[in-house]
Amino acid sequence: RFLIMKIIDLVIALAYFSIPVQIVIGLCKFPRVTRRATKKVVVLLILFALFIFLCGAGHLLRCIDMADTPLFRAVNILTAVISIITSIYLLPFVPNLLDGADKLYLEATTSKKIIAKMYPPQIRERLLNHERSRLDGSGRSSVLDDSTEEVEMNKESSKKRRRGSDAIRQRIQEYILHRQRSKEDTLRDVQTQEDPECAILDSVPIADDFNDTSIMFADISSFTYWASQHSPIEVFTLLESLFFEFDLIANKMGVYKLSTVGDCYIASTGVPYPQDDHAVVLTQFAECCRQKANELFVTLSPKLNTCDLGIRIGIHSGPVTAGVLRGDKARFDFFGDTINTAQRIESTGKPNSVHLSSETAQLIEQAGKGGWLLPRKDAVKAKGKGELKTYWLRVAEEDEDDPSCMV
Repeated sequence: RFLIMKIIDLVIALAYFSIPVQIVIGLCKFPRVTRRATKKVVVLLILFALFIFLCGAGHLLRCIDMADTPLFRAVNILTAVISIITSIYLLPFVPNLLDGADKLYLEATTSKKIIAKMYPPQIRERLLNHERSRLDGSGRSSVLDDSTEEVEMNKESSKKRRRGSDAIRQRIQEYILHRQRSKEDTLRDVQTQEDPECAILDSVPIADDFNDTSIMFADISSFTYWASQHSPIEVFTLLESLFFEFDLIANKMGVYKLSTVGDCYIASTGVPYPQDDHAVVLTQFAECCRQKANELFVTLSPKLNTCDLGIRIGIHSGPVTAGVLRGDKARFDFFGDTINTAQRIESTGKPNSVHLSSETAQLIEQAGKGGWLLPRKDAVKAKGKGELKTYWLRVAEEDEDDPSCMV
């Protein structure tokens, strides 16, 4: 029985010792930013770890028959003192603990939604990997290593088309918590690098080539004059109402919204998610947007006088380069001649019509939807390209409200 009690004391002591060790290891893994933002919690964890350690020391001393020694009594006294200090430190902290947790959760979830709207899933994961490497101090110094990793990630991301991941969501939450700091802290961290001018250049950018994409520009015709005659609240009411409807359609059809620039709505298919029928899907999306815009202009006309407005849409298909422009206000963006041509196709179109480039029209015809196309009689002149042959999108005479019924 005596031996069993000794073994029990030894097991309890080891169990006690393992807890502070795990706490210390966890604190060491905390990024410096997180430790700064949660100083009170860190101090509380240290006090708790010390208390648990002393409890373990008491059991260890009893195990080796030192229960009646001055050292054992000193350990017990110190354990009681640390317990009292921890309680005193914890008492004023408890009332605000739940409120702080609720506030942190609200900020984290709100930031998560904002980040989710700014970047596609596979881009968020790659951003997260970069950020975690930087915060953990384990970033690679070799550009070649980063390039190899990026190539592998590109291959893997192409296999994850439109597929959510619990792991990604968890990493985004960690990323958001790590990024909860002021702009001044961010700039100071960059300035403390060994070579501030190479703070971004010493790692490989997140960028990819997408060869099969379609880009859409949708612009409100007569918007500039209309906006000059209305208040800022009325202007934003129109834009928010219109773009909100476009967003709903985009989410339903799997179209990626790149951004809005003024009254122009930019969307894409085939990037960032590879898609074989990108031209067909984006054309259907454009027709949905055209119909919804006309409905909205009629609905808002009594309050905002939008009856004279129209939507002008242009689509072009081709390769683009897409990636994250890092730095202040980082964003996911597209580049390439396809973007410029799509914008030109939109600007040379006419209100309440969908204007298609010959490249987009060819893909639509190859998909067996040649009846959707109506050749434009006059040629479009594009800077640096000369004259371009383009097409109008023709809708079905019956059931025009459903773009899937286009001839």
